[in-house]
Order: sequence, then structure tokens, then C-alpha cells
Amino acid sequence: KRQVLDGIREYMEGMPAYDPEFFRVAEPREPRLPAEEIARIVPVDQKQAYSFEQVIARLFDGSEHMEFRPDYGPEVYCGLARIDGFLIACIGNNQGLMPPGYPEYADYPAIGGKFYRQGLIKMNEFVTLCGRDRIPILWMQDTSGIDVGDLAEEAELLGLGQALIYSIQQTDLPMMLVVLRKGTAAAHYIMGGPNANDHNVFTLVTPTTEIYVMHGETAAVATFSRRLVKEQDSGNDLQPVVDQMNELARLYNERSRPDYCARRGFVDEVVTFEDLRRYMVAFAGAAYQNPKSICPHHQMLTPRTIRG
Repeated sequence: KRQVLDGIREYMEGMPAYDPEFFRVAEPREPRLPAEEIARIVPVDQKQAYSFEQVIARLFDGSEHMEFRPDYGPEVYCGLARIDGFLIACIGNNQGLMPPGYPEYADYPAIGGKFYRQGLIKMNEFVTLCGRDRIPILWMQDTSGIDVGDLAEEAELLGLGQALIYSIQQTDLPMMLVVLRKGTAAAHYIMGGPNANDHNVFTLVTPTTEIYVMHGETAAVATFSRRLVKEQDSGNDLQPVVDQMNELARLYNERSRPDYCARRGFVDEVVTFEDLRRYMVAFAGAAYQNPKSICPHHQMLTPRTIRG
């Protein structure tokens, strides 16, 4: 037995298991498109849409990626890419109006950045596959929340969100979060947020980031709408209530900015768009130096699942 154990130990010491070069799936390549263009692609105005695919085309090796189930849960992007030659999984939010008839459980149109039933199911499947294959996950967040209302409740969206958090915790994978623009309420948690994720290595924000429970204007309306109706019915001056609403909206805006989030420890660093790839390269290299974060290539199921 001692001879066998010594042989196994000698064999393992000779293996390149701790050499990240061994786990590169391709030679490192720069993106075909310059990262500084991301600042022109992602609008400061939180209500304006943009192409998420144009963003990742300026971050991934060769501007290439392999998308998981693109015809299902269109509000969510899930896919595989290479960063500095290493295999990385990416999950992000598509923006703009979704195809007609979606979500299937409601008669109102779906808007990008918000989560619906199919999107939550797709993320759960993808995270589970990545956990099986030990693929580190890069979360790129720009979300306004999870769909709410009676129809959303009947569609079990809260339960699906809870299941997703459980799946994330079970992966034991290193994860990196970039909040491109919005990080809102529970959606911030289920997309790799440090508040509900023990595997979050670090969280980055950009100059356009806002992190809050809800937008300041929405919070002001939710807080003071009944008060306004009551004052109006009583014939009182509405201006004092309006001033309170404006002050609350101002506080929300001030305390959701990237510099405030960094000072309070909600995030780790504020970075420019052109510097994002450098952090991703560092994350990928570090993840593949960790023996717990690697899997023999021949066991990979996720790429085969994507290819069908």
C-alpha cells in the first residue's frame, strides 16, 4: 500500500495540475474590437437599451463566444467564452423589448433587464452545468429586478429565484461580478451578488453603475402616493409632500452611485470600461491555479449541450 501511495503521490507531483498553462483551451487572443468603445455602447441613461453582445465582443478572446439556449429565456444571456485562453462562463442581461408573446404566462410585454420564468430556468440549468464542469462564472449585471404581480406569483418566479441561489451555492465555483449599470433588489443577489453568494471573488462597478432596492423615483412614489391622495382629498397644499418625494429620490440617487457603494464596502472597486478585461484576465488565471476549480476537458458537458 505504501508503494502504491508513494507512486500516486509521485505521479501527482509530476502532473501539471497546478500549472494554469495546462488548462488553456486556446492561445490567448485580444478581442477584435477595442474595449474603450464600451463607454459609447452602454448609455448613462438607465432607460436606454443597448446590445449586450456588442459589449462582450470587446472583452472576450477573438470577440468569440458560444451561447447557451439563445431561443429560450431571451432576456438572459448565458454562454461560454475564452479569457486569455481560459474557458469562462458568462451570464448577463439582454436589453430592449423582448419578442412578442413573451413572457408566455402574461399578456404584457417583456422588457430586457427584468427576469421572467424562462430566464430564471435557463440560468439555473446553465449554473448547474458549469458547476458540473468546474467552469468559473463571470456575471455581467444590468437588471431592473424580477417580474412581480399575481401572474408572476402564479408562474413561481420567487421559487425559481430561490432555486437559483441554491444552485449557485452548490457549485463551489469562483465567480466574478461586474455591475455594468443597474443592480436592483433580489435580482442583484441572484446574479452573483456578494450579499447572497459565498463564491463571489470580487465585485466591480463602472461609472454608469447604480445599486439600489428600487429606483429613487419609484421609491418616492411608493412611499408617498397615499399621502398625496390624502392631502389632495383634504384640500391641502401638495408642495411639502412633493418636496419630500424629491428629497427621497435625491438620497436614493446619491447613495446608489459607484463611489458611494465602494466607500461603504458594497463593492470592491470602481473601474473604467476599458480596464474590465484586465480584471477578467486576472480572474481567469487565478481561478485555474486553484485545483478545486478545474475539470478534465474530456468530461465537459456544457459545450456539448450547447452544440446539441
